[in-house]
Amino acid sequence: MVKWIKLTVLSLLTLWIFQGCAGSKPQFDVNNIEQEYEKGLELMEKKNWLRAEETFTFIVYNDPVGVYADDAQFQLAETHYFREEYLIAIDEYNRLINRMPNSPFVEQASWRKAESYYLLSPDYRLDQTLTKRALKEMQNFIDLFPQSEHVPRATEHIVEIREKLAHKLYGSGILYLKLREWDSALLYFNEILDLYYDTTYREAALVAKAEALVGKNELDEAEQIMRQVNPEDLEKSSRKQLTRAYEELQERRAEASD
Repeated sequence: MVKWIKLTVLSLLTLWIFQGCAGSKPQFDVNNIEQEYEKGLELMEKKNWLRAEETFTFIVYNDPVGVYADDAQFQLAETHYFREEYLIAIDEYNRLINRMPNSPFVEQASWRKAESYYLLSPDYRLDQTLTKRALKEMQNFIDLFPQSEHVPRATEHIVEIREKLAHKLYGSGILYLKLREWDSALLYFNEILDLYYDTTYREAALVAKAEALVGKNELDEAEQIMRQVNPEDLEKSSRKQLTRAYEELQERRAEASD
């Protein structure tokens, strides 16, 4: 008897779970896309990103050339953006930009795409491929939409990204400097001076370059660079580096004249 009761309870529980799962499956009406789109927006307001994604996916695949096609495609991308699934979001924004270039959502999709790359940018010590892509996308956005309300923010991001890329190069250059690999160090410092001359790493790169040139015994060029640097513009560590490099330069000249 006890065994029979247990089996009955288990069967009822299984049936209840099955019915609950079946009942939770969203039902869509292909004949009323407008209603489905409104439902999707309501789900977005409630931050129910997963259900909203299902709704907009249904619209995109069942009414690809309809009135709400671009709206749904943009909102579909947004569901991934707000879930921080930035690579997937980028793909969805790209579908809108490439397939529906006349959509009023293209500007916002382009901004979200650029911002997604920015948010994917890692710490400066890691590989900066995504950071460089973020820089490219931000610059492209400004070129395409110079009157956009997002331009000031894009400009701020560009400044920040350039600082990060310069920081990455400077750190690599300093590492080679410590290893006394002068030529390798110079490659990094020269890249900062050529490409990121408007960042806060310019002066530090000049000092480090001068030290590398002293290491190579190219003393005249090293001194010429030192004269370009105002010690008052340097941080404490760079001032010490400049003093150290200049003292070594003087010592080498004294040794050469003996």
